[in-house]
Amino acid sequence: MAVRRPLVKSLLTTGMAALLWVTALAAPPPAAALAVIVVGTPSATCPNPQHATIQAAVDAAAPGDTIEVCAGTYNEGVNVSKSLNFRGARAGVDARSGRTNPAQESIVTPPADDDGFFVETGVSNVTIDGFTIRGATEVASDVQGISTLFGGSGFRIVNNIITDNTMGINFRSRGPDAIASLISRNRIVDNNRPGSGLQGIFIGGGSAPANVGTDNTTITENLFGEHEGQDINTQGVLDGSDPSEDLTITGNRSVDSRGFLILLNSNDPVVSSNHIQKPVTGISGNSMRIDANTHRADVSGNVISSGRGTGINVSAIFGNLEPSTELNLERNVINRIALGTAAEHTGAGVRVSALDSGTFFSNVLSRNHRGIQVVSTVDPVTPLLFNRNVARGSTLLDAEDETTGGGTQGTANTWTQNVCPKDSPPGICV
Repeated sequence: MAVRRPLVKSLLTTGMAALLWVTALAAPPPAAALAVIVVGTPSATCPNPQHATIQAAVDAAAPGDTIEVCAGTYNEGVNVSKSLNFRGARAGVDARSGRTNPAQESIVTPPADDDGFFVETGVSNVTIDGFTIRGATEVASDVQGISTLFGGSGFRIVNNIITDNTMGINFRSRGPDAIASLISRNRIVDNNRPGSGLQGIFIGGGSAPANVGTDNTTITENLFGEHEGQDINTQGVLDGSDPSEDLTITGNRSVDSRGFLILLNSNDPVVSSNHIQKPVTGISGNSMRIDANTHRADVSGNVISSGRGTGINVSAIFGNLEPSTELNLERNVINRIALGTAAEHTGAGVRVSALDSGTFFSNVLSRNHRGIQVVSTVDPVTPLLFNRNVARGSTLLDAEDETTGGGTQGTANTWTQNVCPKDSPPGICV
């Protein structure tokens, strides 16, 4: 036995070495490190750039790489064909205020009929951080500062100045298993170049791949303003076949746009703590429109100040869709809404022309042309509940309900504990 032990030990040692060698051959090679690719013109603030254009860097990059773009002007449209992180010279710097020196910005100005950044079909997980994107001009085709309409999901659009385009962002983050997307701390203003845009963010859904809505997206802490159309339009799939899911619009500020929001074709959206200000002499419009095929919307804690038209207009005018259901309109403050030019721009703080069910709770309306207005076209499946709202100082009525039925004072709805000195029919308020 004493003779065999060295032999056995030698065989074991040799066998283990062979096994380790075979295992090493079979193991996959280590993953390549993600690269940082620098774009720009050589200077003291941009040493050793690898590419002069953003598109050249995209073409050279691998999925997951970061493209850092030095300050300067880039007269190009960028086609994003893979998952990438784009970092402008002001990446991480809130765009809502300051940022007044163009020499410190990475400015993307695309040629006519080209988007600033265009995310190609199916591409997900793209970050665009710290750019100025301007001048996207429509001549023969729709264009915008950023388009994710054909992309996948998982987009982060943050800390950008998006201005003077036909449209700011044409957005979609496709569900139902969409990776969370975020649009935050951007300055999205004055996107009014001639064409079919005139909006800050348009949530699309009707282009190929067709009829897919936007899911799992948060639009928060942005500055909007000076749009001749809407700051945000959630139209999505216009036939209503795939409403947006889990859409959150919160903590934004809007100044001097025709309207802040058209909320349409959406399930369980949250619209909260937004501040909207319009000039009394500005364009007539709705600060917010809650339109058809929108279910279980929570619209709460928003502040709407001044403007001509309507504060919050609950309607069903798009796409021949059914009225919305289970709306919760709560703790909003609306004041100084003046009479507008369109028939529906009645100067009401809250106007309801179509809604199948909903609750209006603890809203405060003051010094509007009208307070709460429920027009005769409303035919709710379940009586609407108006509870503990306060409307005062209206030029005309503080609260009016034109419906008829078995509800409060012969209306089709239920009114309890509302304070509104001028009401019709008398008795719907205390």
